[in-house]
Amino acid sequence: MNRTYGTAGVVAVVLVAAVAAASAGGVPLGGAPANATDVPGATDAPAGDGTTVDHDGARLSLDGTPNQTVTGETDLAPGTELAVRVVSDDAASPFLVSRTTTVGDDGAFSATVDLSGVSEDAAARATVVRDGAELANVSARVTAVEGVTPTDDDSESGTAFDYEGDRLTLAALENETIRGETNLSAGSEVTVRLTATSDASPFLVQSTATVGEDGAFAAPVDLVGIANGSAFEAVVRHDGETLASAEGVVVGGINEEPTADPTPTNRTGTVAESSRVAEADHNTTLDYSGDELTVESAADQQIAGETDLSTGTNVTLRVASTGGANPFLKSATATVTEDGRFTAGFNMTGIPSGTAFEVVVYHDGETLAVADGEVVE
Repeated sequence: MNRTYGTAGVVAVVLVAAVAAASAGGVPLGGAPANATDVPGATDAPAGDGTTVDHDGARLSLDGTPNQTVTGETDLAPGTELAVRVVSDDAASPFLVSRTTTVGDDGAFSATVDLSGVSEDAAARATVVRDGAELANVSARVTAVEGVTPTDDDSESGTAFDYEGDRLTLAALENETIRGETNLSAGSEVTVRLTATSDASPFLVQSTATVGEDGAFAAPVDLVGIANGSAFEAVVRHDGETLASAEGVVVGGINEEPTADPTPTNRTGTVAESSRVAEADHNTTLDYSGDELTVESAADQQIAGETDLSTGTNVTLRVASTGGANPFLKSATATVTEDGRFTAGFNMTGIPSGTAFEVVVYHDGETLAVADGEVVE
């Protein structure tokens, strides 16, 4: 699993999970060691208490070089996917490296991490995580190695994307998820932004995610309609700073915009005459006056409408630029209220005044309404 890290500032190191003391064989988080007096107040271990990290002595020793291996054992079923993370415990030398691995037939797991970016001796913790729950946590020491060239010069930012292979690969799906880890404190909000790197298929998508107790974040994005093979750059931002970046590509999924179902329905309302669904006999409309829908170049811009879909139904609103100068694509889900209304908020900050876009309302892959729009001052 490759990791690409950002350079824009050093973020404060915050422990991403509770600390469990380490014995020579590794101590599962929340579990009692062989000698209960080693951990005051130790209690019975939760599910996953059979997970340990191998190490000699009081802590795990690692070198600040590539190809450092963290091994362990677990009673989880063979094939179970785990995340092994090494995170700095020293604010003066922040870093976070993560690798996904699977449990072998013998219950063992092994993850190779790149610590070449650690420039000074640093205290750290090695953790094992499954589905957001931390199963094991041991103290570690990373010893800097003189003359080692970092595999990635940006490797000390403490924030990383999770992905396998040479680059981040995403499918063109409505609820595709981008995952990563950070040493920002739990509850912090990060923004994940995808920007096309090819003029042939421009797009910009962004989503906000909240950092969990284990330091992980997951940002859902709507990539429907983005062409197969489209290259992009993914970045993680917090408080105006870029913390991590990665190259990516769209592979598979729904690479063309969904079209309206031509089968007549019992919805009898109308949409704009210029809409490509005007003949589909839908009773869903977007609110605006004049020839087009307008929003300001600012945060929390509300786009609303009404429909005859039942109360509680979710609809997806996608706002996409229609010109190549300022490409963007944003998506949000709205729930139909008892009065047949739906409203979704969009952050249009940074999009220049005069940028043209199109709003499309979807439900179950069907286009319900379309409207042209423009960003105004």
